[in-house]
Amino acid sequence: MNICFLTSGHDPFDDRIFYHMARSLAHKKYHIGIISSTTFKNEVIDDINLNCFDAEGLSKKEKVRQFTERLTEFRPEVIICSEPLPLYAAHSYSKGQNLKARTIYDITEWYPSKKNLCHYNPLIRWFFFIKLLAFNIWVSGVADSFIFGEWYKSRPYRFLFPFKPFTFISYYPDLIFTNYTNPEIRDNKIKLSYSGKISNDKGFGNFIKVIDLLSDRRKNMKIEVKIIGWRDEYCEKNAIDFNLPDKQNVSFTFYDRQPFIEYPDLIKDTDIFIDLRDNDLENNHCLPIKLFYYAAMTRPVIFSDLKSIRKEIDINEFVLLVNPADTNEIVKIILMYIDNSDLYIKHSLAARRKVEQKYNWNLLESQFIDFVTS
Repeated sequence: MNICFLTSGHDPFDDRIFYHMARSLAHKKYHIGIISSTTFKNEVIDDINLNCFDAEGLSKKEKVRQFTERLTEFRPEVIICSEPLPLYAAHSYSKGQNLKARTIYDITEWYPSKKNLCHYNPLIRWFFFIKLLAFNIWVSGVADSFIFGEWYKSRPYRFLFPFKPFTFISYYPDLIFTNYTNPEIRDNKIKLSYSGKISNDKGFGNFIKVIDLLSDRRKNMKIEVKIIGWRDEYCEKNAIDFNLPDKQNVSFTFYDRQPFIEYPDLIKDTDIFIDLRDNDLENNHCLPIKLFYYAAMTRPVIFSDLKSIRKEIDINEFVLLVNPADTNEIVKIILMYIDNSDLYIKHSLAARRKVEQKYNWNLLESQFIDFVTS
């Protein structure tokens, strides 16, 4: 069976597409291809055929043509699409070739989301929201089935298309990618990290406030901070410049966006994972992928109190949900761990245990393969 992944928004080495879904199918000896429009790549890696193109500057019509041309070469029987435009291309391919390739819409993001709309003038943003939403609804109607990454994002599709088959495949990590170090907390040094888009809505400003206050509360403690981040090129005009605290006991090291395969090694020495994204409408209904990787690193996690986390994760013992703007309370929690090493180690081990028992890819793999190939 030929199975092809189509994406216009993800790198061909995306963790979900390449390292989890495609690898699992390839290990079962299915013929797997990935077509991404984010970069040029034409090679076979781990028995996965990459036939990708760079869509920079191309019209939507030309993108669809490029997708369908590569689908014609690969001739898949199943096409798994990550966004509406590739789904439309898959439909065009089936129609043009007069065949019925089964199409699956793998939904992991809201569409349209803030990042789809931020580069439009606010006065006309609602027009484009309605336009993109209408296209997404229409093209979802031609999909044969759905894979949902999380519960909240499934609701509109299950309401609009109640008779289409679907399954839930969450963002659990394959534990072979999550090497970790033994938890150890010190009263004279702490290592923290921020990873993700550098913006207010993703919590960078809140994170910096925590670092600033923590450095004042413990002037004799060395605070080492890794910032693994990037600006959104489409929303750069709305970016905010953040003033990093200039303190004797704080040091910053900066990294660009990391390949998935290298990211876990870069963050594994973080002592406490912190994510303080705004709990706005979109963030509140998005289940963060990073939370599972943080827990797999065998460390406690401090995260914004989001509805999606409370809905889908058993957070007891290893995740502390907070008001992301309550800097004082967050610093208290960090100091609680520093001053109580037994509690720190207990929560660290509980985090890894939860991932091993409930939140890892091995628990989802057979369900995913059965759904795709049935």
